[in-house]
Amino acid sequence: MEDLSRPEKIIEIWLREGYEKVYDATSNEFKKMVTLDQFMDLSASFNNGVKNYQLETKTMVQNLTQYVWLDDKREKAVLASFDQFNRIQRFYLKPFSTFPKTDELYTKNKYIMPIIGEWFIFWGGTNEFINYHYLYENQRYAYDLVKVRDGESYLNSPIQNENFYAFDEAIIAPADGKVVKVVDGIKDNVPGEMVEHNPAGNYVVIEHVDNEFSMIAHFKQNSILVKPGEFVTEGQLIGKCGNSGNSSEPHIHFQVMDTLESKYGKSIRILFKDGKEPIQGDMISNG
Repeated sequence: MEDLSRPEKIIEIWLREGYEKVYDATSNEFKKMVTLDQFMDLSASFNNGVKNYQLETKTMVQNLTQYVWLDDKREKAVLASFDQFNRIQRFYLKPFSTFPKTDELYTKNKYIMPIIGEWFIFWGGTNEFINYHYLYENQRYAYDLVKVRDGESYLNSPIQNENFYAFDEAIIAPADGKVVKVVDGIKDNVPGEMVEHNPAGNYVVIEHVDNEFSMIAHFKQNSILVKPGEFVTEGQLIGKCGNSGNSSEPHIHFQVMDTLESKYGKSIRILFKDGKEPIQGDMISNG
């Protein structure tokens, strides 16, 4: 197929009405959900008034290479995910939502990621395509972290928590502060199952100076080592990674907010000590 061996060129073919060529490059699963006629109608409608698209991000997630393009007005977004054979597994068309006022406000304190060793950012960044939290003010700048090897987050099969590389891994305090809330004792989920009514599962909230509160969620049941009122120092072990709450696999949710209760607060964009600003697909490490 012409030019389709280069995924980054797919947007040019699609924009100049090569809709059928692009559709032919999609997976069988995609074709079961969307017919050719539907794809062509949606594409034509979405491209109305668009002169060009620019690549915004390119990330690797679950052995898929994901591209996000924005139109020249930064109002429309196209996401395409390619497998190792350059077959399109996902193709999304959506309005591009931004929150420039909060994007420009960073934490006053500097933090480290609450992990030891090398982890993978599954969700993180300042648009909904690389960070599903972004549309929700109370968790807009949150990160979800997993551990991966050879592109997978588990060994052998994803049926037991113990098979996941993140499970039972050490979690540390992201900065000095006072522990103000601890929830523990919640059972870890069977991988693939989630408890939506108790989204954070087992979690810890630490109060820092300047009225900033860090929250780390989805701890392993009965693994949290700190109590409310206790002062912790940056890098101190506070518990183990688990799979509790609204979590489909062992991972850590990390965010900083302006209040003790995440449900009612606002997430703040995190200023990291190392000066980096990781996004989805990045590998991170505290050494």
